[in-house]
Amino acid sequence: MTGRPRRGLFRNWALKLAALFLALMLYVAVAAQEQYTEQFTMRLEVQTPPGRTMLNTPPPVSVVLRGKGGELLKLRLFRQVITLQVPETLSVATWTTMLQPADVELPKGAAVEVDQITPSEVVVQLDSVGSKEVPIVSRVSVRPDSGQALDGGLQMAPNVARLIGPDLLLAAIESVATVPTTLDAVHGPFTRLVTLDTSRLGVVRLSPKEVRVSGTTTTVFERVFNFLPIESGAGPLTGYELRPARATVSVRGPEALVQAMTKDSLKVIVHLAGPVADTATVHLRVLAPRGIIARAVPDSVLVVRRRGGRG
Repeated sequence: MTGRPRRGLFRNWALKLAALFLALMLYVAVAAQEQYTEQFTMRLEVQTPPGRTMLNTPPPVSVVLRGKGGELLKLRLFRQVITLQVPETLSVATWTTMLQPADVELPKGAAVEVDQITPSEVVVQLDSVGSKEVPIVSRVSVRPDSGQALDGGLQMAPNVARLIGPDLLLAAIESVATVPTTLDAVHGPFTRLVTLDTSRLGVVRLSPKEVRVSGTTTTVFERVFNFLPIESGAGPLTGYELRPARATVSVRGPEALVQAMTKDSLKVIVHLAGPVADTATVHLRVLAPRGIIARAVPDSVLVVRRRGGRG
């Protein structure tokens, strides 16, 4: 009698083992679909701006993740580090930030979510720095398209930059400039973003790092003014005779500026570097309104000393 139960226990053992295996797999599958939470201790990695030193090491934070059991098992080997970047524009010694779920870098495709971060506030102590504002100098040149001229000059926004760094270095910086930039074949209204030159700033940081340069070109207009008197810059020359005594001036520029000009808008100047013993050929210079290109014809005159005259 005792042998029969034993034989019944092992009867159809293969089917029984298969049923046990299927039951175990079903249990694992069901358990894997249930929602669980798991706590991870994550290290904070703080990246500071160039030239600044962090004075304290923030403690680790506790991150609770929620997800299916199977998904949480996949996270055993993920990088448990939260990376924080201190803003480059920070000028104070203390930086406080609130940790957000997005700060936790989870593996791509992981079907889990951040349930809680403790503590959620991080305080970072940095060495002290100063700040100052300096003007921005434009090193942008414009080459208008054929038949065009720059109208009204360049506008730059912003025109000041904020510098952050050690006080000793800040004291030596009076301005910053754009990188040398040439805008070719410009026609009509234009706007460009130009980078600021940081090559001489060292660890000093600035904001912004680029500026917006804008302007417009207009069609070039030409006009000729005849028989303009030649002066010394302080009135007519005494003791000398000019040959010729008058000059023709050709001007070119934006149509509105050129059309508004009169003869009084121009002055033809001859400048003597010193007394003239007998005769000398002297170059002429034309004073014209801003934005106007003017040229005298002829571009030089003969200066003849009058007998008995004084220069």
